[in-house]
Formats: sequence, C-alpha cells, structure tokens
Amino acid sequence: MGPLALPLYYLLEVLKWLVLVRVLVTWLPMLGLHVSMYNPLIRILCQVTDPLLIPLRRFSQVGNLDLSPLIAFFLIGLVQNFLLGRPLAQTLAFAIALLVAFSVHECAHAWTALQMGDPTAYDQGRLTLDPRKHLDILGAIMVLAVGFGWAKPVPVNPYRLRNGPKAGMAIVALSGPLSNLAMAFVAAVPLKLGLISPMFQSLYIPDPYQIVFTFIFLNVVLAIFNALPIAPLDGFSILYGVLPYPTSESFKRLEPFGPVILLMLVFLGGGLFSTLVMTPARFIMGLII
Repeated sequence: MGPLALPLYYLLEVLKWLVLVRVLVTWLPMLGLHVSMYNPLIRILCQVTDPLLIPLRRFSQVGNLDLSPLIAFFLIGLVQNFLLGRPLAQTLAFAIALLVAFSVHECAHAWTALQMGDPTAYDQGRLTLDPRKHLDILGAIMVLAVGFGWAKPVPVNPYRLRNGPKAGMAIVALSGPLSNLAMAFVAAVPLKLGLISPMFQSLYIPDPYQIVFTFIFLNVVLAIFNALPIAPLDGFSILYGVLPYPTSESFKRLEPFGPVILLMLVFLGGGLFSTLVMTPARFIMGLII
C-alpha cells in the first residue's frame, strides 16, 4: 500500500458515511422529525456530497427513484477495496446476490397478497422481479455498509385480505423471509452435491461458486434479519398477527419508533445485534452446506 493509500481510504470512508447521513436526513420526516435544508450543518452536508451525487443522478434516475446514493456508496467501496488490495470479486458477488434476494423477497409479498385477495401491489407494478421496482436506497446502503438491510415495502391493503387484516398481514409478511430461506436451500443443493466447485480465482471477476455461496449466505442473513420483531421489518407484522388482543394493540404502539430502534440496534448494538442475526445464520449455513 502506498503512503497516500491509507489517508485516501479514510477520506473516502468519511465521504461514504456522509452519503449515508444524507439519506438518513431524507428519512426524518417519516419519523415526524423535520430538519430545515437551510440548517448550516445540512448545507455543509449537501455541499460535500453534491459533487459526487449530482453527476451520478444523470444516469441513475429510475422513474421517481434516485439511485445515486446507492451507486456512490458502492463505487466508494470498490475504490476502497482497490486501495487496500482486497479482491473486488466478492463485492460484485454480493451486489448480484443482493439484487436477486431483494427482488424475490418483495415479489413474494406481492404474490401472496394477490393470492389472498389484495391486488394493490400488483396494480402498482410490484409483482415483478425487476430490482428497480423494489430497491430502497437506505436499506440497500445498509446492506453494503453493515451486512443487513431491507427493500422497499410492498403496499398492501390489509382490509382486502381474505384472512382479515391482522392474520392476513402476518401471512403476507411471513412470505418474505420464507422466500429467502427457500432460495438459500435450493441454491445450496448443487453445492451440497458437489455440482459446483471453485473454478478460478480472480481479483475482479467472481466465479460461479463464489456467487452461489454468497447468494446462500445473504439470503439466510436477510431471512433472519427480516424476522426480527422491529418495524418496518416483517417480524413486526408476524408477531403482531399472532399476539392476542389486547397485547397486540400494546405492541403496535411501538411501530412508529421501529426505524429509530432498528438503526440504534445496528449502529450501537454491537455484539447483541451480531448475536441475534449472525449466530443463527452460521448455524443454518452449517446445516445446509
């Protein structure tokens, strides 16, 4: 590593997290918090990140979805890996696995809701495997940053579900993590049978074994992570659906605080969060591979 590589790496790390903070600021109104864009700190944040994000917006706008923060975060990570001499192949394998896992997860929600009588997601074009329809910028950045994240929630009208709003939403929510586990188990079969093995080693191109293994691991992690009973994750709706009244209503009062609790757990939970997700993930990986 050259003498300038390490300082440049940390400079890029600061820029990467400023991009994440920029996205978090756009989430604040959803939590009932409003920050003026004329706030001096927000203006500095925009001045630092705009030179990177504005050029990316020219080719990363998909409908109303601005993918520039996600692309910026990913590109910065690639440059950092290059500076440290890390293989880029793993990052590319992770990105491929992420797009497929998120798309199938959300498509499973939409399909289940449609089968239960609610066509809302279908009418809005969410019954598709097109990843552009399902990406949530913050959720995808969280996956790249800390290994856990989420996709854009599928719209569901609980009062149109045949099993009733409470049980119906629990079933729709459960279909997401189950789809991830199903993909992991199916993808593990050729590895378990030895049909796919490492073919080559490259710093830049992931081989099929690396892609499949990463795909299995990511799906297992996403299934467990989404099963946590914290809004807006699927586990919250699942637990709400099985809790008896009035306990379920008391539990539902926690829903507005879910995103804050989740972010605090991810960034401040340390070993606790890793234990909740990674320990069962390693156990399941040991069973299927």
